[in-house]
Amino acid sequence: MGFSKKAKITAIALIIFVLAGAVFFVYLRAPGGKKENMVRILPDEADVCIEDFFYTEVGKDDLRWEVKAKTAQYQKKRNLALFDQVQMKLITRKGKTFVMTGDKGEMRTDTKDVEIRGHVAATADTGEKFSTEYVRYSDVRKEIYTDAPVLMETNRMKIQGVGLSILMDNEELALASGVKAKIY
Repeated sequence: MGFSKKAKITAIALIIFVLAGAVFFVYLRAPGGKKENMVRILPDEADVCIEDFFYTEVGKDDLRWEVKAKTAQYQKKRNLALFDQVQMKLITRKGKTFVMTGDKGEMRTDTKDVEIRGHVAATADTGEKFSTEYVRYSDVRKEIYTDAPVLMETNRMKIQGVGLSILMDNEELALASGVKAKIY
């Protein structure tokens, strides 16, 4: 009984793959062969890993946002993008800009909700600076918020509180509780 054409092609492809793997292995083991950064192993759930990631979107209501990260991983099954050393820039329809940075971040790709964690710093183009442990952005509500302790500084005052909410549509800012202010 003869082999089908498909079986022969599959067998030839398998043989070529095994030979290419053997050549690759010998190359790595040879003196002077390049051993560093040859293969990058992705986490089990990551479908794609990107270095120097940049994403921009103009949503409804003319809210524009950009996400930059040193690395990004996309997990399609979970509708999730994970970031290292992330920066998110939001630009309102009136042109006001907020830039948030942090050690880690994640974005739900189906809802466009974002969370940034670890040494979070946020600045507004009007000079306000914020620092906290994490912030979230809700795309539906067009809101930046946290319930963690927050430090807000301008050139004229320093305000501490717990919890922060910034509504992008009307550019309204509120600190939730424990507010202490020092005016210079």
